[in-house]
Amino acid sequence: VARKPSVMANDSSRRFLSGVVEGFYGRPWTMEQRKELFRREQKWGLNTYLYAPKDDYKHRMYWRDLYSPAEAEQLVTLISTAKKHNIEFIYAISPGLDITFSNPKEVATLKRKLDQVSEFGCRSFALLFDDIETEMCPADKEAFSSFAHAQVAVTNEVFQHLPEPDTFLFCPTDYCAAFCMPSVNKSSYLHTVGETLLPGIDVLWTGPKVVSKEISVESIKEVSGVLKRAPVIWDNIHANDFDPQRVMMGPFKDRPTELLPNLRGVLTNPNCEFELNFVAIHTLATWCKSDPQRDVSMGECYGEDNVPDYVPQEALRLALSEWLVEFGISDQHGGSRKRQPKKESSEEEPMQTDPGYIPGPRENPLYTAEPLTLDDLMLLSQLFYLPYEHGPTAITMLQELNWLKSNSDAAGFGPLAPDNSKAVEWRTRADQFDQMCEAVVQMFNRLSNVPNRSILYDLYNYICDIKSGVSMARAYVNCKITSLLTECNTECKTGGLSTPSVQPMNDDPEPWGFRGGLSGEFQRMLPSLGNRDLFRQPSASRVYTIRPYTPDDQSAVQRIQNEMQSEGTVLAPAAHIPDLLGHRLASGQISSSPKCAFLLEDELGICAYALGLTEAKLAMTSNKYPEVLLRDYPAFITVQILPRVPDPIAAKRLVGNLLSALRANGESAFCEFRQGERRTLDFFTKLGSFRVLDVERLPKHLLVMGTSL
Repeated sequence: VARKPSVMANDSSRRFLSGVVEGFYGRPWTMEQRKELFRREQKWGLNTYLYAPKDDYKHRMYWRDLYSPAEAEQLVTLISTAKKHNIEFIYAISPGLDITFSNPKEVATLKRKLDQVSEFGCRSFALLFDDIETEMCPADKEAFSSFAHAQVAVTNEVFQHLPEPDTFLFCPTDYCAAFCMPSVNKSSYLHTVGETLLPGIDVLWTGPKVVSKEISVESIKEVSGVLKRAPVIWDNIHANDFDPQRVMMGPFKDRPTELLPNLRGVLTNPNCEFELNFVAIHTLATWCKSDPQRDVSMGECYGEDNVPDYVPQEALRLALSEWLVEFGISDQHGGSRKRQPKKESSEEEPMQTDPGYIPGPRENPLYTAEPLTLDDLMLLSQLFYLPYEHGPTAITMLQELNWLKSNSDAAGFGPLAPDNSKAVEWRTRADQFDQMCEAVVQMFNRLSNVPNRSILYDLYNYICDIKSGVSMARAYVNCKITSLLTECNTECKTGGLSTPSVQPMNDDPEPWGFRGGLSGEFQRMLPSLGNRDLFRQPSASRVYTIRPYTPDDQSAVQRIQNEMQSEGTVLAPAAHIPDLLGHRLASGQISSSPKCAFLLEDELGICAYALGLTEAKLAMTSNKYPEVLLRDYPAFITVQILPRVPDPIAAKRLVGNLLSALRANGESAFCEFRQGERRTLDFFTKLGSFRVLDVERLPKHLLVMGTSL
């Protein structure tokens, strides 16, 4: 029987959800780790845990299967433990991989699964439809007008079936702004969710992107207006399941505290390694307790009252100070946790197997484990910071290495005189770089000897990798110094460096002399286009010019079109496929819109073109495209680039000029090409802003991609 939800979406009496979502891909956390999480959440003032591990079979892949008695016992204990720590346990299920929404038996199976979890004592639930294919099966297409309607229908039915859930969350397939086409405000999917999802159901949202660098108040107000409710942020700022070589230990940041009154909650989906999430969760807790009415400029320190301003670096220092204590708690090599007794003296005792052994005066002294320091943890955080940025110390090291590489010749390799200021500067900065590298090595050594082995084991692969990378950079600089000293045939006293003992770099290194395996080899072969690359090398020496198209350029544009077709990049028109708009534009059958045509030239002449129409509908000679496409994507573009253009930046700028010109007349555009045009498909895919559109009644072998302007 349908019922009206007892708690509406705009009910401000519900508490703000703050805490952790275990929603990453990879090995789920253990039951003991989850219990420790509840203890920490309660201590730091957080109140929510969302159970959604992607690789828990019965959460996602085998969602239909009920839990066995042994599994049920574990969940009962976990839910009970969460309650003891005043943590709201939200059980999530992800049936979207293979559910048939229109089949009543499938919906009944879903209800039965959640009924079982209800019997375990759970009172809060979530239905997740993230990271799934959007194509509906034929049965669902007959029953529902859209994918959103199918999801919402099932979600509403399940919500009404459950006995008054404390919280019920829904994760849409378009869970970030980047997935919403043509935009958040014009997304038919989101509008369907906002208009038909029952008010008592909250919606999860990751922000502008899957991993959002920033989340602004304006963007949240925009999506709230469409969803007709404040979202719960599923925050991936500390997630690392997308890159096994990275871990995120920077502070929760770039989310203004003014977001707090505009949200239903914030849940962080952090690193896969449980022990490495201390900073992520601790700084989120500090953020949640901050006062959005106060000045939160980055330069200020915490206020003196009980509601401090939020300053990321101060929050980071607080978290690391508390985490430092955890490193000193012995866990018996991954077993039970045991605090070491306080020592009478501040001196650390040597780590030794035979306490009675005392080395002789001419023998090696016993190895002494130096204690880990707060500075070590600050350095660790700087080296493994956040998805879109390195920490300040890491940036300084990269900048110094880049300067030493770029200025090694100018420093005077060859005869040096004492008054060669460039050489003195180079050697001084080399010495400073060496000291920074040494700090990383010493941090590694101290971390390797901490009593808490569980934290170390989660950290070890990362710190071993960074130590090796830093050591290689250090060896490179030292080899340069050795070369300098050898060529000068003199002592280097001015820079304070003695001749280093380094092994010369050669063409046949040991396996640890090159990093990343096959993945690293691929990356070294590709141009540096990452958003974290600080030192992008200039592309080729070839000079490109972008200019507007003129009628005199028609023959050159046609030649490019013919050349691409003759090489097989553009397939010849087939009788069963209507002629493409792009072909008609290139051949001059129709004209581009004013100021919407650009050419790329190199020293050999015109090598690429980008042509556009502000109203594609006016140029249509057939009804091959539905009205909804031409309404949502009114503008049209066509681009062809000769293979002799190896520089992707020049091609991107060409397309960027055209999109900027079209932006004044609309908000979205589409392009069309045949599936055989792999080079064109790859180009638009790599632009990042285009995605393949699902167009009804699209001619066979034809692809359409769209983008927001």
